[in-house]
This record gives sequence, C-alpha cells and structure tokens, in this order.
Amino acid sequence: MEEQRILLKEMAYMLEHQDMLSKLTESVCLDEYGYSETHCIDSIGRQEQPNVTKIAEQMKMTRGAISKMTKKLADRGLIEKYTLESNKKEVYFKLTAQGMELFKEHEKRHRLWEKRDMEFLSRYPKEELCVLIQFMKEFNEYLELEIDKYTRHEKK
Repeated sequence: MEEQRILLKEMAYMLEHQDMLSKLTESVCLDEYGYSETHCIDSIGRQEQPNVTKIAEQMKMTRGAISKMTKKLADRGLIEKYTLESNKKEVYFKLTAQGMELFKEHEKRHRLWEKRDMEFLSRYPKEELCVLIQFMKEFNEYLELEIDKYTRHEKK
C-alpha cells in the first residue's frame, strides 16, 4: 500500500516537473495557450482536411469540446474555417500564418523534449523499459475508462 502511494506521488512530481520544464524551455509564443489548444493546433497542422470529428477522434475529446476550442482558436486568428466546392456543408479548418508559427514552435519543442528524455531513458535496459511501457499502457487505459465515466455522466 505504501509503495502505491509513493508511486502516485512520484508520478505527480514527474508531471509537475515536466510542466515546469516545458514552461522554462518553450518559446514565449506558446505561453498563452493551454495544452489542449496547442495540441488542437498540432492536430489541424498534421491532418489532411481536418474537421471537428477528425480532431475529436485524434485528441480523444468530445466534438462539443473541439467545437468550442476551434471557435476560440479562430477568434484568436490561429485557424480559419473553409468548405469544399463539392460539399458546402462540411466545415474544415486550416492554420493561419500565426497558427503555423505556433505549430512549428510546438513541433520544435517536441523534438527537443524527445531528444532530452531519450538520453535519460537510454540508461535503462530494454527489459525494464518494456515493464514500464506495459504499466503506462494499462494505466492510460484505466484513465481513459475513468474519463469515459465522467463524460457519460455529464451528458445525462
């Protein structure tokens, strides 16, 4: 039981430290955007003809949450809506020049983060990393189920 508490505490410290390090190393232009907003911009920048449904699926969020977020990002001049000549009903999103700047900055930060942390992880043998990978996969599945419980509850 004590080991479980210690593990949860260490996981919380890790998340806090990752967040702090991100704030220290990221460019000023990302400071005013939250995690979800930055990843929504990333999703739009990576997808071909991204719409609310595609973004929601990739980010594992509700369409309603993505609709609110894309409206906010459009209001801030980071993305814009467009439709295809062949289908005026379906709304898609693309990055503006300002949104593309954020996309590139996020991509750069992600590469630096990966390089930095890969150096640390290289200290561990493959077998130990496999145990950690399995743990993280199972823990993330558990968290997704918990999120589903709350999102279903909110819809009622």
